[in-house]
Amino acid sequence: MSSVVDQPVEAIKEILHPYYPRDAHLPHYVPSQFSMNESLGTLGSAVLALAVVSVFLISKARTPLSGKDKFVVIWMMVCAGIHIVLEGYFSFNHSTLAGKQTVMADLWREYSHSDSRYLTSDPFTVIMEGITAVFDGSFAVVTAYGILADSPIRYPAQLITSLAQLYGDVLYMATNYMEGFRYTNPHPFYFYGYFVLLNLPWIIIPTYLIIDSVKNIYRGMLIAQRATSTKKTN
Repeated sequence: MSSVVDQPVEAIKEILHPYYPRDAHLPHYVPSQFSMNESLGTLGSAVLALAVVSVFLISKARTPLSGKDKFVVIWMMVCAGIHIVLEGYFSFNHSTLAGKQTVMADLWREYSHSDSRYLTSDPFTVIMEGITAVFDGSFAVVTAYGILADSPIRYPAQLITSLAQLYGDVLYMATNYMEGFRYTNPHPFYFYGYFVLLNLPWIIIPTYLIIDSVKNIYRGMLIAQRATSTKKTN
């Protein structure tokens, strides 16, 4: 029976990483320079900073905003930052991400415990994240602007952004499910804490905002139709 000692050095190096599946090909992997707490703290600080900027922009809004609209502005601004900066970074650096020594590379290495596809240049993940960074990120900014400026673009942009987010997240989670979650560390912290809980907001909130958008667009079209009918009658 062969042992690890009997295996070639190259074969042993192939599995010197903490990700799943255990035979994932990561020859350029290097450990993160920041701990898990430091990485999560960095992400939390960035989200908080975006929220503070959002609150400042809300104070400059064209008209007073409802509690719901304030929440949507903060949500869209946080999404824009995550989509454009964090996911954009992944899209440009996916092929070397496992070996980079930067704060954002450390964040992706930490999250990759829940999905190692981020470190292996998985085609679906690269394409999905590229589209998310450019498309979802841009429309999230347009949605926030629409609310702050009291612009009619608000609900169409909100609908487009939310549909794209929901569609992308469902595909992303479903593809891992269809492969038996083979890319996810089975430890409950990584499976439920990272893979499920960190993605759940992009299922629940976009679903709510899609319904909200459809209701308001329908209401606006109904008012426009009635106004047109009144003019024709007169």
